[in-house]
Amino acid sequence: MLTSIKRTKIPIFAIMSTLTIHPVDQNQETAIRLFLDALHVDYKTNEKDIDDTAYLMSSVPMQEHLDKAAEQEKKGEGVKISIDDIWK
Repeated sequence: MLTSIKRTKIPIFAIMSTLTIHPVDQNQETAIRLFLDALHVDYKTNEKDIDDTAYLMSSVPMQEHLDKAAEQEKKGEGVKISIDDIWK
């Protein structure tokens, strides 16, 4: 004789943790911030105001990329895109 097995739903809870990260230098901090930004993870810092320029220029590869882009623009090699064409 077959007996039926009663199935019950097991509640699944989302566990969210608070992480405290202690980067040892500015390069690590920049890498962590860029990683979190790429994952669209919301995070807070203990800084009152973050200077965006200083943040971007704190990474040597990013600084080199921005310097190269500025030089290309000075040489007229930049590409202008209309505001209407940005999302096309």
